[in-house]
Formats: sequence, C-alpha cells, structure tokens
Amino acid sequence: MRINPEFRRNVWVQFTWTRLIAVPLITIILCYTFLLVWDAFWLQRIAEFVGGSLIVGLWGTRRAADSLAEEISGGTWESQRMSGLGAWQMTWGKLLGSVSFVWYCTAIALLVTLWASNRVEAEGGVGRDPLLVAFDFVVGGLLAQSTAFAIGLILMRKAARYRRLTITLAQSCGFLLYFFFVRGGFWPHATAGIESSTPGGLGLPIGNDTGADLVRIIAIAIACAWSVVGAYRLMRIELQYRNLPWVWILFLAFLVAGGVALSSAPAAPVALALPFYALVLVTYLSFFADNRDPVRYRWALLAVRARNWLEVASAIPWWLISYVVAAAVAVVLAWTVSPVPADLPSFSLHAVPPALGMYWIARQAPAASVTLLMLFVLRDLLVMLWFSCSPWRAKADVAGIIYLALVYWPLAAILWYSGGQKLLPVVVPIATGLPGYDFLPIAIELAFALLLFYARWREITRLEPRKA
Repeated sequence: MRINPEFRRNVWVQFTWTRLIAVPLITIILCYTFLLVWDAFWLQRIAEFVGGSLIVGLWGTRRAADSLAEEISGGTWESQRMSGLGAWQMTWGKLLGSVSFVWYCTAIALLVTLWASNRVEAEGGVGRDPLLVAFDFVVGGLLAQSTAFAIGLILMRKAARYRRLTITLAQSCGFLLYFFFVRGGFWPHATAGIESSTPGGLGLPIGNDTGADLVRIIAIAIACAWSVVGAYRLMRIELQYRNLPWVWILFLAFLVAGGVALSSAPAAPVALALPFYALVLVTYLSFFADNRDPVRYRWALLAVRARNWLEVASAIPWWLISYVVAAAVAVVLAWTVSPVPADLPSFSLHAVPPALGMYWIARQAPAASVTLLMLFVLRDLLVMLWFSCSPWRAKADVAGIIYLALVYWPLAAILWYSGGQKLLPVVVPIATGLPGYDFLPIAIELAFALLLFYARWREITRLEPRKA
C-alpha cells in the first residue's frame, strides 16, 4: 500500500525509539505515584485535563499551526509546492503527520482516563462515558488542530516572512476554540432551558443531559467537518489551484439554514436575525482573511469585460459573496419585519448602558436599522479596501482593526453620554425613526469612501475604459 509521502516524512521526523518507549514508561511512573497520594477519581480528572486541554488543545494546535511555517522558514516549501502531491494529500499529510506524536501521547492519556474511570465505577462512583471522552479527544482535537492549521495558512499567506507571533495567533485561535467549545462551560449555558417544543427549534429534548450531549456531538462534528474542508480549500489556493466558490456558497447556505433551525423565534423574519448577524460577522472575517491583492481584483474586472465567467467565479473575493448573501437576507428582514414596541425606562436614556439603550432605540425601526447596518458594512469595506490599495498595504489589516475599534466604540459612547442620541446614525447603524438623521450621514460617508477608493484604484491599476 502506498502511503502519502508527506505523512510518512512527518511520521519519521516525529517518532524515535526513545520517544516511543519514554512516554508510556513515564506515564506509568506518574500514575503510580499519583495513586499513592490521591485516588482514581482525581487521576481521571487530571488525565482528562492533561490529555485534552494540554496535549490535544495546546500542544497539538501548536504543532498543526507550525507545520507549514517550518517548511517556509527552512526554505523547503517552494519545492514541495512543485511536487506531484495534490491539495488533499498535502493537507492531511501535513495536518496529521505534524501531530502524529501528539496523537500517540493523546492515546495514552485516553487509556489512562478510561482506566481511572472504570476504577471509579468499580469503587461505587460515577465514571465518564468512554465514547464521550474519546469523541472530545479525537473529534474535538481534530477540530482545534485543523482550525489552527487553516488560520496558519491564512496568516502565512499574509506574512512577508516567518514570524513566531503569526504561529502563536493561529495556535491561540485553535486552543481557545477547543477550550471553550469542546471542554469549556459553553454547552450547559447554551442549552439551558431549551425544550423540544420550542417553535423553530431542533425538536430535541435539549433540557435533559441526553439531548444536550446529542446536540453537542452534532455541533462539534459539523464544525470539525467544515474546518477540515476549509483547510483543504485554503491549501488549494496555496498550491495555485483554480477555486470555484461553490463550497463557500454552501457554507453560507449552511449558516442561514442552521441559524433558522436553532432560532427559538416562531416568526420566519425574526428567525432570520441570527443568521443575518452571523453573515455580517463572516463578511468581516473573510475580508480580513483575504489577501486583497489589487492585481487579482483587476484580473476579475478584466474577466467580466471579456465575459469569461469561469475566471470571474474563481477570482471573485469570498467576502463579496458573503456581503451579497447578507444583503439578500437583509432585504427579506427589512421587507417583512415589523416594529416592536419597546418598554422604555422611566429614567433618562443616557443613564443606561449604551448597548441596552441602543437596542431599545433600534427596536422602534428595525427595518431601517437593518438597512443602515448593510450600508455601514459597505462603508467599512470601502475604507479598508482603500487601506489595502495604499502605500502602507502591508499594515492594512492593523489599520482596519484600529479603524473599526475607533469608529464604533468611543464616538458612539461620547454621543450617548452627551445626550446626542439623534446623532447616533452618524457613527453606528441605529435608526432613530427620522430619515434625514438616519440616512443622510451614511450617504455622505459612503460617497466620500467610494471617492477615496476609486481614486486610489485608478492610480494603482490605471485601468483604461474599454473602447467601443
């Protein structure tokens, strides 16, 4: 049987006879010493924490995030890109090969956890479900590691050279996802009080432990599948394959369908609110993940002029598709949603927290607020595209994050506490019910942002108008 050469190479690098023998030997010594002082219950807890949070979550995500960076820093990645390995072979060869020794240590920690759990049950206690423990270790660990690997791919495409900070950021994202989504206290709070009779729900008895575990398993498994697919698609981009955006469109459709299914609202328009906000967030995230190369965008425009639709589909930015889908959902929301009377407090609005007060105001004109939100997102995209086309393009992401942090938080707080609620639409997408106050400021901001971006675009591309 022919083994993936990338996977085999990583396995030979990771494993040595010393490591193979030392890990189980040290584990046996530590467990025996631990049982001399404490009991099997605490051994089970410690083994599950060490195997899950430390080995799978912390060490595994570091190895996955560093797998490609090691090749880049060693100068071997370019030769590997020209090899005969396909994108899928390269993806799972690097992802699983780089963490192969981590999984060896994880298997030993899993065996210790299950052994300690059986001993707890033999002594009359309550042990851990072996299938749930194995699921958390294997599927949860693969989710975290593939996420770290995918984010590492994104960041390494943006970095001019190998940086430890880049790898640490990718590792942190994967570890935090594992710590909160798999091992943390997210699920008891997220599923508390949800019953099977909830309109628009999943029809599962989530109020009990069995239903909560089932929903948790399904959610983690789906997230793991999407993270692996995402890593594979990013590897295709890295290896210069043509990528049609059908997988991204399927992911956006999944967000909409999943958001509607999880919504507890009985009315369809209100049920679209959760996927709508998810699409807006994905638009920003995919924008920052994109390389935003003006030359590639120019090729897309030239393909549109030449009516080469296959090239257009492969070159269109994913964040633009996300924005179009979010705009379509926003149109449905704005067209069908009705104002909800808000029970305003008897005291002054500026005395309450800004987020709560703005929510009360937005409830009076939800359609206008949704429309404003899409216009604000368009303005932000234009401004950040202008950063990307500027001479300081290498720092466009940092400039964009600073811009978003400054424009949405301090200015809105100043207006709120100074009593200028009518001027809120200048800085945040909160409709006050007065069309002049609501849409005139964003129209001026949009026109100015579009003018800045278009001037910079013409300067760097010098795209001449098409002759008749």
